Amino acid sequence: MSTGKRLLQGAAWMYGAQLVTVAVQIGYAAVTSRLVLPDGFGAYAVALSVTGLISLLATGGLGQTVSRMVDVEQKRLHSLVTYALILGLAGALTLFVTAPFWAWLWGVESSIEPIRWLAISSFVSPFLGLSTGLMARSGKFRQLATITVVSNVVGMAVGVLAVLEWKSASSLVVSAATAQLLIMIGSVVATDGQLVGVARLSQGRGDIGYSGQLTFASILSYLTGNIVKLSMARGLGSASLGYWNRAEVLTLIPFQQIQSALIRAAYPEFRHDIADSVRARVVWTDMLTLVMWLALTASAGVAVLVPPLVPILFGPGWEVAAKLAGPLAIVGGLQIVSVLLTSAIEALGRFRWIWSTDAILIALQIAAAVLIFITRDLSVAVIALILTNVVRHGWQVRLASREGYLNFQRLWKGYLAAAAFATGLGASAWGALQCIEIATQQPLVWPVVALLSIGPLALIFLLRERLPAVVLARKYGFIGRR
Repeated sequence: MSTGKRLLQGAAWMYGAQLVTVAVQIGYAAVTSRLVLPDGFGAYAVALSVTGLISLLATGGLGQTVSRMVDVEQKRLHSLVTYALILGLAGALTLFVTAPFWAWLWGVESSIEPIRWLAISSFVSPFLGLSTGLMARSGKFRQLATITVVSNVVGMAVGVLAVLEWKSASSLVVSAATAQLLIMIGSVVATDGQLVGVARLSQGRGDIGYSGQLTFASILSYLTGNIVKLSMARGLGSASLGYWNRAEVLTLIPFQQIQSALIRAAYPEFRHDIADSVRARVVWTDMLTLVMWLALTASAGVAVLVPPLVPILFGPGWEVAAKLAGPLAIVGGLQIVSVLLTSAIEALGRFRWIWSTDAILIALQIAAAVLIFITRDLSVAVIALILTNVVRHGWQVRLASREGYLNFQRLWKGYLAAAAFATGLGASAWGALQCIEIATQQPLVWPVVALLSIGPLALIFLLRERLPAVVLARKYGFIGRR
């Protein structure tokens, strides 16, 4: 089987799992959004952000560490199990004890209890990362997808019952914590006992060293993603985070699910480029171009179609979330491409590139945070998030191109074509929606709706073999050759 087809199958299984999860999650969100107020979701969003930091420290990049192993040795795995146990216990205890401090820092007192409940996630995170990373390294994508779907669905079912009973920010924690526990148990069982046992940390010194560098890079990345959110909570109130959280459920989170599936399948393949950049110059350029075409096209469609659905799904009172949904959808598409390149650089061990990127982005986030306090305008946060992904990707493309890992000329031309295609498709969809409203009063406008809806799709079908995305997909065996 070709590498392309193997990657496609792995990503397809993982995304299939994520797609089912997203579908169920929309139903879960529709129920919980009617039971918990925006302030409650704000407290929950704070708890997730705080737990994200502690979990980064607790996880230690174990999933990526095991994914990039050229040879998997039992003693090295057991050493990482010991490391995971230490990190998990330290993370859970730290989160439980420091919950009042984090609530004070964010200015959301009601977040103390959900933060403490999420200590369960901090304990589970290292084992979850290690076991799922080993499954991905072993190519067990079908089993991992099945475990993920079943665990997430059961978790959300239990979560709905908890929210119906308590209607609090803490009850929102139940779904994620239950799902994580079940995925960890299932993935440990599916690794055929490879993770059963402990060993001295010295047995995996090199792996733990890489994990430590990855953890530091992850902390910088966390700061990049949460400085603005902290300023939102302090400057605009916890409800702003609640609106943001609900908009993310329909936009950013589905794209992050795609991103997670893609990177989990692709990450082990990047180990082949550690020694030199000859293969990467062609493969990485094509990979990023193809993903940009698909991601921007999807984000343009979501940006147009999802905002009108927000009031229908979540009920009244979520108008701000509807306004945020469009821009966050665009961010979701950009983020897939941006994080994919970051993951490839990370797998090479080029942490200085990542650290320099995060230094630039942290400065950008601080400037945005100051502007939020001055203007009290939520749109500043949206603009900052878009700029974060554009600047991150632009800087890393420059670094990778300079070292021969990317063909810059081919890449930017591919990006321009993808942006033009997505913009045209999105504009057509937006025009069709506007005309539908008019057509309900003036039936003569319906042919225009049909033209704007069907015309672009017919043109894409006729010219499909000339589209760069189709050409690249055939080149790498993602779809059959003609």
